[in-house]
Amino acid sequence: MKKSIQIFLVLLLLLFLPACSEEQAIAPSGSTVKIGVIGPMSGPQKIIGEAALGGIQTALHMYPYLENGDKIQLIVEDDQNQPELTIKAFKKIIHSENISAILLLSTSGSALAVNSIADTYEIPVLTLIASHPEISINKKFTNQFCFDNSVQGKVAALFIRDELLIERVAVFNNPDSFHSTSLADEFINTFQSIQGQVVELTSITAETTDYKEILERLRGQNVELLYMPVAADNIIAIAKTLRQMKWAPQMMSSDGVFAKLRHKLGRNLKKVEGLLTIDLYASNLDESSLGEKAQRQYAALFKHKTTPYTGVGFEGVVLLTDAMNRCHDPADSICVNEMIRLTKDFEGIMGKITITSSGKTLRPLIV
Repeated sequence: MKKSIQIFLVLLLLLFLPACSEEQAIAPSGSTVKIGVIGPMSGPQKIIGEAALGGIQTALHMYPYLENGDKIQLIVEDDQNQPELTIKAFKKIIHSENISAILLLSTSGSALAVNSIADTYEIPVLTLIASHPEISINKKFTNQFCFDNSVQGKVAALFIRDELLIERVAVFNNPDSFHSTSLADEFINTFQSIQGQVVELTSITAETTDYKEILERLRGQNVELLYMPVAADNIIAIAKTLRQMKWAPQMMSSDGVFAKLRHKLGRNLKKVEGLLTIDLYASNLDESSLGEKAQRQYAALFKHKTTPYTGVGFEGVVLLTDAMNRCHDPADSICVNEMIRLTKDFEGIMGKITITSSGKTLRPLIV
């Protein structure tokens, strides 16, 4: 009887060992490596910063140490997604902390502002969501983690023309947003080059109130699809007007919009039912083993649902720490930047990620 109890205890211990092995595999060195995080933690765009930071914290909960045992410490600064505050936050971190790299969670205006000074300080910056085509161009220390507008605009046009077999579209833009106007321009150029017809380009401003007049005109011109790389509020207003008109053309929007629509509409997300979007991830596709682990860990830590911003936050810090692990000294910012640009076939949440020598990222894009 005693012997059987001892065997049972041994088996019980063996069952628990795998669960603890990952945490015990790396012995802490006692040293710390610091990563800067700059993004909108307050203001109108705080949904971006909060969601991305949740992804970053999830990754660091799973992997708190580098392979050499150094602990990763975050230095977080709020820039409210305003370029002048981004520069201020960047310089504050650089001058007050021994930073190895910076994750930027803000959009293209802030990314371009940092783009202009990162080389001066020789600090690698990984811009997680900014999609301006000129980010990282002729720069050594700025790296673009998201696909850029030229890629997204082309993919949208090709998908609509070749997959949906649609010929006649109308395009909307926000004229005060480079993200919106550059996507619209790229889409129009590509769509027309493959024998598609752009019936009309309509600019939507804060003064635009009569969507019905615009949409009635487009319906009269037999428009089949509305391409709308515009703000979430504009899409909600257009979808509402379409329901009132009992007109149901197909619709497509751009990256990042779905997260904002879900934030604004909550359980009423059905009000934009049928809207196609382009993004980095999709809930109806299989994730990698890394993605599945991340989802479980995030659910254990947070009550909120994940968004694409959560995903890029998670992937960004895991890829960055992978680059650090390939340096003899993970605090050597020049080596870290070199290793970022030597990243090849990194296993992301939904596919492989490669970063080129120019700082551009090659990764899946999902409609």
